[in-house]
Amino acid sequence: MANGRQLVTVGLLGLVAMPALAAEGVQGRVQEFFLGDGAPPQQRGQVELGTGLEWTRRDDETRFELPVRGEYGLSDRVQVEAKVALTTPEEPRGLDTAEAGIGLALVNDRRRGFTLSLGLDLEATRDIEDERFRPGFEPYLLAYQDVGPVGFNLQLKAEQLPGVRGLERELHPDLAAGAVLALGPLRPLVEAGWRNEAGASTVLLSPGLLARPVKSWELGVAVPWRFRAGGARDVGVMGMLTWQGGGA
Repeated sequence: MANGRQLVTVGLLGLVAMPALAAEGVQGRVQEFFLGDGAPPQQRGQVELGTGLEWTRRDDETRFELPVRGEYGLSDRVQVEAKVALTTPEEPRGLDTAEAGIGLALVNDRRRGFTLSLGLDLEATRDIEDERFRPGFEPYLLAYQDVGPVGFNLQLKAEQLPGVRGLERELHPDLAAGAVLALGPLRPLVEAGWRNEAGASTVLLSPGLLARPVKSWELGVAVPWRFRAGGARDVGVMGMLTWQGGGA
């Protein structure tokens, strides 16, 4: 009987302690990565807003993409997220994609510096043939681990795209891994990825540098190299600006 009361007491204490443990979740060495999504979620009441600019040139066509994104922590483990991307190729121009989703941190242990998250994004992508928006979805799994001053991030995503950009209506893997080193306000990083772009299997390698002049602001630049099936390759430039604030 005494053992039963002890188990109940321990269980109740555990339930009470869970929010406190979650509130001490992993913050990460950077707020965001360039190629993949960061695994650590926003804390309760915390807001993250970001934008940037990506320049690429492929097949004699120059393309600019302007992403705008936001994340909000509903709790210390659950966040909602939204993103839109504007593009300026030769044709067409304007809104290219819109996404909204939710993420859940299964593990968010600050003491071990480890986060494991999963989530789902719903998206609408414009078809360049008739400029109509087609629906799709993206389930994902994210992991992050601190090892001393270095942070490692992994993204496993499967995109069900709406038959646009040379892609069929099937799941396409989008894999990305990154490592970042905290050196005071500077954060040098390197990322690698593999995905299907315009119907071609593409490997990406992207060195970059992020800076955090103040706690709530982060800005940086990366140079992604793309190696496509068949031997084609190109290089681009990505810039990113992120603000983070609020929280309980």
